[in-house]
Amino acid sequence: MDVLCIIGARSGSKGLPGKNVRPLAGKPLLAHAIGIGRACARVNRVLLSTDSEEYAAIGRQHGAETPFLRPNEHASDTSIELHYIRHALEWLAENEQYRPDAVVRICPTAPLIRPADVDRAIELLAADPEAESAILMTPAREHPRKVVRIGNDGRHAISYMTERGADVAPTNRQSYAEAYNRQSLPIVSRRDTVLKQGSQTGEVVLFHVIPQETALDIDTDLDFRLVETLLGAR
Repeated sequence: MDVLCIIGARSGSKGLPGKNVRPLAGKPLLAHAIGIGRACARVNRVLLSTDSEEYAAIGRQHGAETPFLRPNEHASDTSIELHYIRHALEWLAENEQYRPDAVVRICPTAPLIRPADVDRAIELLAADPEAESAILMTPAREHPRKVVRIGNDGRHAISYMTERGADVAPTNRQSYAEAYNRQSLPIVSRRDTVLKQGSQTGEVVLFHVIPQETALDIDTDLDFRLVETLLGAR
C-alpha cells in the first residue's frame, strides 16, 4: 500500500497565535509532526499543506515536501480538513500523476503520537479490503454522559445527551459503554474514501487504541508546558 502523509498547518490557526510554529522542546511544533510521519515505516511520502511560505520553509527544513501553497479557500476559519486533503490529492494527481492508495492525516497539535501506532493503523486498513479508513483513538478522560449544556430558556442546565435536568448528575457510571476520543489523532483514509465519498472515514472505520499520555492535544499554554515536560521525560 502506497501511503501519503499529509500534515496541515495554516497560518491563521485559532487560539494561540502562531501555534503551529511555536517552539516545543527546541523545534517548531509542526516539525514534530513531520518527524512522526518520516519515522513511520509504512509512509512513503510526507507532505505539508500550508498557506504560508514561512511555514513551508520550516517544513522543508525538517524534511517535508511542500510542492504547493494551500489556496485561501482551504485556509479559512470555516475550512475543514477534508478540503485540504482533497486538494492535495487532486493537485498531486494532476501535476505529478501520483495517486497513493491511502492518505494519513497527522496534526501538529498531537506531537506525542508514536510512529508505530500510525503504522499499526495503516496495517489494519491494508489488511481489510472492506474497510474505508482506520483511526487512532484513546479512552476519553470524561465520559460524554457527563457533558451538560444550557437549556433553550437560558436559565437551566440540562444533559447534553438526553436534554433532561435529571441526567445532569448521571448515576451508575459503571454501566456506560466505554467512550473514546479521536480529536487531532491520525486518520488513515483510502484515496477513494476522500475523493469519491467526500469523507475522511467513510462508514467502515477500523481503530487502534492508544494510551492517553501519547494522545495529548495542544490547545493552550498549559498544554505546551505539559507536553514539553513529557517530551523531556522521554
